[in-house]
Amino acid sequence: MTTPIEEVRRLGKAYGLLAAAFVLFVLVIAMLGQFGLPDTVTAVLVVMVTVVTYAIMGVVARTLSISGFFLSDRAVPAGFNGLATAAAVLALPFAGLAGAYFADRMLGLAATAGLLAGFVLLAVVVAPYYRKSGGITLPDYLAVRFGNPLIRVVAVAILVVVSLPVLGAAMWVGSDVAASVLHLPRHAATIAVLVLVLITALFGGMRATTFVGGAQAVVALLALLVPAVLLSIQEYGFPVPQITFGYADAATASVTEAVGVLAGKALPVAGLDGFNVLAFAVCLAFGVASFPHLVARAGAAPNIGEARRSAGWALVFVAIAATTAPALAAFARLAILRDVVGVDLADLPDWLFDYGRAGLIEVCGAAPISAAAIGTACGAGTVVKGLIPTDIALSADLVTLGFADITGLPYVLTALIAAGAIAAALATAAATVTAIAASLGNDLISRLFARRGSAGRRLVVVRVALIAVTLAAAWIVEHHADEAFAFAVAAPSVAAAGFFPVLVLGMFWGRTTFWGALLGMSTGATVTAVYAAMVVWGDLAPVPIAGLTEAGLSAAAAGIVGVPLGFVVTILVSLLTAAPGIGRREVLDAIRRPSPDPVLEDHAT
Repeated sequence: MTTPIEEVRRLGKAYGLLAAAFVLFVLVIAMLGQFGLPDTVTAVLVVMVTVVTYAIMGVVARTLSISGFFLSDRAVPAGFNGLATAAAVLALPFAGLAGAYFADRMLGLAATAGLLAGFVLLAVVVAPYYRKSGGITLPDYLAVRFGNPLIRVVAVAILVVVSLPVLGAAMWVGSDVAASVLHLPRHAATIAVLVLVLITALFGGMRATTFVGGAQAVVALLALLVPAVLLSIQEYGFPVPQITFGYADAATASVTEAVGVLAGKALPVAGLDGFNVLAFAVCLAFGVASFPHLVARAGAAPNIGEARRSAGWALVFVAIAATTAPALAAFARLAILRDVVGVDLADLPDWLFDYGRAGLIEVCGAAPISAAAIGTACGAGTVVKGLIPTDIALSADLVTLGFADITGLPYVLTALIAAGAIAAALATAAATVTAIAASLGNDLISRLFARRGSAGRRLVVVRVALIAVTLAAAWIVEHHADEAFAFAVAAPSVAAAGFFPVLVLGMFWGRTTFWGALLGMSTGATVTAVYAAMVVWGDLAPVPIAGLTEAGLSAAAAGIVGVPLGFVVTILVSLLTAAPGIGRREVLDAIRRPSPDPVLEDHAT
């Protein structure tokens, strides 16, 4: 039997070798590119070697054990559990955060602060107690705490509403990047992503998403850091872009006109006023601490202390990605102002026309498919004086995905960024679909309708649920991608309103009753989800709040009302109903007690 230290060393060597091999492979491809390797072949090689690796790891990590499938045998060391936890949320900072900084620095800062604060709350308020309870899903944890199966049903319903749009959005990111870089038809790219998500989650559950997610996090972090570090060295001679981007900002500070930004899908919340930006940060923090697929990662830790440290390590890895985003935005802005603004139309870079044909850039309101098209759209003055910043508008998503092209780095880095985007999307999708399937199969079907089922039958039920949920998400990608993205941005608010009050009060206020928790969850989540859906689908204009926001409360910030409402309803109903009995208080005391033994370890497996 391996000791925890030996397990850490073994996993450290495995991931270290993986990272070194991948970097070496990219270097070889880069050298071949200098000898004329076509860009299409470069992209195919870099992307395919990563996705094939994920597929192999997903099959190798298969398990027939209930404990392995749901909990990764409760044997994942803190650092590696933190890496897998970070992977489960990296799709947001990877695809959208740099674009948010490019569009509005306050919005980017709010998203960063919300993400990082959320992991602090997860480490301090949620993860240790979740692990101590012995539950295997968030609904399971609430059932342990309140002792009534009805709370499972409500929690599962909220979990699906929160997680399904996130799953659809993550799968769309993966399929969109695969389609554009590998030149695949959109339907084929969606099918490929669907198959990859199934391979990485179906056979091994939490065990597979842990080990595959760690590899995906390594690829995603390398894809963000390597281009930024290389450009930082090239421009400023110092390999820390989180510091040197200040020089890029200073170089563009004298330019009073801003480059325009087209609405991106990865983080479609541009144009928020000050109150909505602040509310979005708060909702994101509470939402991250309440996201079911992130909370569930604490169950894979060997003990309570490791669960807390896992969330701490996740904070470190997410912080690395989040603090690289403003550097990408600053370097991209400087490159555009230097290489596009005021330049003769004949000397404009090729990437402007390439992305113009893809619909990701507009110049003077038209697609810049050629210099002649730009001259026609902008008028004769532009032919003589060149473009000005306000003539140009690019998709917020392009700031990261097109960073290497925009800044003049080798194409192999564009392929690397694409591989990182796909890795982040697949990691988020696999973690999310595993959480949904585990709750549907374990909490809804096995616990309520087939309690006498064998372990093998429970695994079959969960795997069937996983296939069904993945197919449903693929249908959403094909038919309702825009709505999925818009509602995915509101998902932290719904998660916060539905789960955060009951997680806090249920653990730190012993007077919380089952009915208080049930009605508080239902009210907060329902009000927030209905408001967000009506705003997203255009049935309701954002409602102004006197003295705070005249523009109206955005869907992404709806939790700023839902969370207090959840607290108030939980407290009032708890005070109006009978106090918890001795048995419930003993369970709460056992969960709070800082001993290494979980309350219901057998219950969880």
